Amino acid sequence: MTENIGQYKFKGTGLNTSERNLARKRFNKYRTRYHIDNLSDLQLLEELVFAESLQERIKGKIGKLGKNKATGLPEVAPAHLQKLLSDNLEIILILKDKLGLFETKKDDDNYKKFKTLGKKFKIWLKENQGSRSFPCPHCQKEVMLKIKTDAWDALKHPFFEDRILANKHLWKLYKEGKIAKLDVAKVLLGEEVESTDYIDWLEEHIYRLNPTDNSSPDKSS
Repeated sequence: MTENIGQYKFKGTGLNTSERNLARKRFNKYRTRYHIDNLSDLQLLEELVFAESLQERIKGKIGKLGKNKATGLPEVAPAHLQKLLSDNLEIILILKDKLGLFETKKDDDNYKKFKTLGKKFKIWLKENQGSRSFPCPHCQKEVMLKIKTDAWDALKHPFFEDRILANKHLWKLYKEGKIAKLDVAKVLLGEEVESTDYIDWLEEHIYRLNPTDNSSPDKSS
């Protein structure tokens, strides 16, 4: 099934040429930004961009309404167009929710979070072929292998404390008030992250036990 997913193409059935072209661009943007690679999710994504295209079409019809001759004000959209707009918006919101596209929505499903991180790691792995990470078989701390022309150099991993994703200098900058809590989260977990829950977890479980700098007050996002 993997090879079929890689070849998945947006069809845009039911849209005119200009709508289809815009919908295809939106489809590819969603797919890239949210790393959507599951076949059923790709099919849902196609339904989403189709619904978004219909929403623009309905709005276009409302925008073409003339002015009321008596008042000189724009005509109120007919009830059937208002209902179409409302019903279609509800479909859009449902599809976005099913695809997990609401970035600010707090997700309590830890399994889903780790699954997403796993997808991002696979992408990172493809884009960073010059280094590899693994736990030391002796002490279990993370080690990074950096490629040379003739061999590998084993270095201490810069973004792990033991086996926990963290960085002492980054934490020091945060505690000194030089960067915000959300910045730390984005550096460690990715630019699209909007939650600082992981940083709170580091505070409680890692740096409160092994503080590096407690001289400055906390700076929230």
